[in-house]
Amino acid sequence: MNWYNLFYWVTRADSVKDFFDTTSNIFTFFAIVSFSVVVLMSAHAQGMIADNNLKTEEEEKVNPDVRGYKLMRRYFATIFYSTLGLALSTWTGYVFTPTKKETLLIIAAGGTMQYLTTDSTAKQIPHELSTFVLTELKSMAKDAQVDLGIASQKDKILEQAKSMTAEQIMDRMKTDTTFAKVILDK
Repeated sequence: MNWYNLFYWVTRADSVKDFFDTTSNIFTFFAIVSFSVVVLMSAHAQGMIADNNLKTEEEEKVNPDVRGYKLMRRYFATIFYSTLGLALSTWTGYVFTPTKKETLLIIAAGGTMQYLTTDSTAKQIPHELSTFVLTELKSMAKDAQVDLGIASQKDKILEQAKSMTAEQIMDRMKTDTTFAKVILDK
């Protein structure tokens, strides 16, 4: 396995996801606009047919205005289907591209599970010991959330407040409404 390649793509995961997000929004916008134009062109062409009392398709084909609107409708329908296909493919890319955090979880959990299921030594670990290790891992993960900065904003604010005096808390509540809401539990 080429580790440079793996770590390169792990670091690029968020950028790739952002690219898919931006392009999917752009293509979706153009698909909606082109669909609206197709609907308006169709309605206007039908109005022209009614206004000119055109009864048959032959009369419609001869009338240059109706022909022009139908041709423009066909062009915009082609644009609509193209942008719809691009929008769907980029939305799919957005949905199925993991973030950096998700990528690291996939790699770490996959590697750990692969080791535990295939290694003969790991299979010999007693059940009690595996339960203990699992409990310790959960405890470490809880501690690591704060170390890695993944803790929720509420937890961060409460931790900050623990080290402050009452006067400092009151001053901070006057200037920071989010801090005040968390402290007052609103």
